[in-house]
Formats: sequence, structure tokens, C-alpha cells
Amino acid sequence: MKIVILNEDLRSEMQMYLALSTLYDVEIAQDVEDLLHMLDQNKADLTFFDLSTSDEHLKQKDRVSVVKKIRQKHPSVKFVGICDRSDRLLQKEAARHGIENFITRPIKNRELLEMIKEKN
Repeated sequence: MKIVILNEDLRSEMQMYLALSTLYDVEIAQDVEDLLHMLDQNKADLTFFDLSTSDEHLKQKDRVSVVKKIRQKHPSVKFVGICDRSDRLLQKEAARHGIENFITRPIKNRELLEMIKEKN
């Protein structure tokens, strides 16, 4: 299984990588552009996508709409949204764009691995 992670929170990004890299082929995307390039080059089975953003030029709604564009180009890629536990509005917006599953910060390794088993 090929997994791509785009997570702006470095701590949870590294935690995810360490928890998954011994079991799966995992790549880390630096930003949305890098993620798009990775998906074009290597077909991922699952993408963990950080819905929160610190980029002042890319609003959270824009971040969510990126998923819609990716889904059109790569319909077989499954998405899991990453967000803060308290951000229910963002989860609702993401669900409208096809992200049905979420993992919330703080990320727990057990939940992360269970999420992958569900998607596999």
C-alpha cells in the first residue's frame, strides 16, 4: 500500500511517518503542489491530507477545494482529513468535498493504524 502524507504539523507528521513507514510505502509531501506532483508520478492508495493551513495565501476553504480537484484527476485515491479535534465546521466542509474520514490531533498511533486497516 502506498501512502502520501501532507501534514503541516511537523510533530504529528513525523509521528505518522514513524508509525507507518515500517509497514507501508510512505512519502511526505511538502505542500499541495508537491502532493499533486507525487500523485501524478506515483499512484497512491491513501492520502492523509491536512485540512488546516498556516499559509496566509491559501485559506482553509481553498485547501478543502483542492481535494475536489485531486479527486477529479485521481478518483481512486482515498483521503483521510487531518484536523484539530475541535474543528467540526472544517470537517463538515471537507465531507462535502468527498473526505469522509478524519483523524484528529493529537494523533494516536492506534487510531492511525485502525484507519488504514479500514481503508485497505
